[in-house]
Amino acid sequence: MQRKLSGNHLCQSCRSTRWLAAMLLVAILAVSFNLQSGESAVDERFKLAEQALSDGSIEQGRAHLEAILKENPADKDACNLLGNIALSQGELEQAKRYYNCALDADPLFAETYNNLGVLALKQGQMNAAMTNFQAAVKIDPMRTDAWYNMGQILMVAGQSGKAEEYLRRAIRADPNHSASRHRLAVLLLGLRRGDEAIALLEEAVKATPDNPQILFLLATVLDDLGRIEEAGERYLQARAAGHDDQVLPLYLAEVQIKLGQTKEAKKELNGILNNDKAEATIKEKASALLKELGDDGTH
Repeated sequence: MQRKLSGNHLCQSCRSTRWLAAMLLVAILAVSFNLQSGESAVDERFKLAEQALSDGSIEQGRAHLEAILKENPADKDACNLLGNIALSQGELEQAKRYYNCALDADPLFAETYNNLGVLALKQGQMNAAMTNFQAAVKIDPMRTDAWYNMGQILMVAGQSGKAEEYLRRAIRADPNHSASRHRLAVLLLGLRRGDEAIALLEEAVKATPDNPQILFLLATVLDDLGRIEEAGERYLQARAAGHDDQVLPLYLAEVQIKLGQTKEAKKELNGILNNDKAEATIKEKASALLKELGDDGTH
């Protein structure tokens, strides 16, 4: 949520790290399952549901979760995850029913309050979203996702002071939450507090020196502030750490052009044009820069 509140900026978490925020579900994995009795059987079925969802088989995952509810209608984790599936598919009313099911089973289930907040945002209900996020952090003050989501809402509303407070709470809850550091850095830049933004990200780099995302974010902020040589170094470090965003070579080439490193810039730009996976808009920008450098990208 920034400028316009969108799912890409919302933060959701579930029972396992294998089930990620956006619930982007990709391919199918066939899993055999032998029904056992008792709690271990439920746990095994839940793991199978998570695995199926992680690998892209929505219906298979849903079937495992519904089987759990058939045996135990008060299983809060199954209700919550079914709510996430419904939410990801735009079935908002169904998602709400499942989230209510989770809260009926456990009225202090902070994770579900956060997810209800995300649901409310998708319905355009800002006040309800804030109420649910606040309930989540009241129950569990370490819920980074809820603090982050509230910070995003307040940034959009122009309440910079409160947004800063909540984003800092998110970072305290999880010092490695790069999205919160990034949004806070953006907020500080908007408030003309660029040095603080840089310090924030450099602190993160010290804590996690091989985090490619944080290195890339630091590079972009340095770039925006005109600290070009430092930005170029950070872009290279981000790449070495494994950052594979398609836009990195474009940003790096722009920095290299400013530094007079024409040969290096041409290499980056030609690499973009030869990358079948690069987006059309990025290729267009790379082509335009090459023409400015007297190279049409052909060999």
